[in-house]
Amino acid sequence: MFSKILFPIIRALELLTLIPIWGMLAWFVHQYEENNSSVPARILVLFIASLVATFWAIVSFFQFHHSIGISMLVFIVDMLILGGLIAGVVFLRDIRNEDCSTLSVPVGIRYGDDEWSWDNGEGWSANIEKRCMMLKSAWALGIVDCVLFFISAFLALLIYRRNERVAVRRKGYVVEDRRPVRRRGWF
Repeated sequence: MFSKILFPIIRALELLTLIPIWGMLAWFVHQYEENNSSVPARILVLFIASLVATFWAIVSFFQFHHSIGISMLVFIVDMLILGGLIAGVVFLRDIRNEDCSTLSVPVGIRYGDDEWSWDNGEGWSANIEKRCMMLKSAWALGIVDCVLFFISAFLALLIYRRNERVAVRRKGYVVEDRRPVRRRGWF
């Protein structure tokens, strides 16, 4: 019962983190297309994996509560999408060591009558590189989605294992009923 309630919540979180990924990476695809150059594989792999994952998350979010019998299919497809997302994260792994922002602040220290100060002449300034931050954000959200898809695959497997065999004890015998249980209501 707990896994049936937790599954839609995890799916909603997946959708909330997948949409920004392909939104940011679509900007890169558009920029490369405007310049008539090919999109690098490191961007394209995560972009395609996130698009497929978004489509699957929407479909399974709305279909899962209708039929629990598709839970094994959800497990298999979630594991395949997890592999695609891992591949996208691995392709973008070079961005993890990049420094995407610089911050300079004037330092002024006063202790008693003595005063030490250092000023770079510019005062406060912050510089954020948009391209680097967008790639790093997509990479980080891809890692989050890998964890979420693993959790949802595990929940789908738990639901499948629970509903696989309904054992009924009658007069000392175990009768296996493999028919899907059709329930009315939300769960």
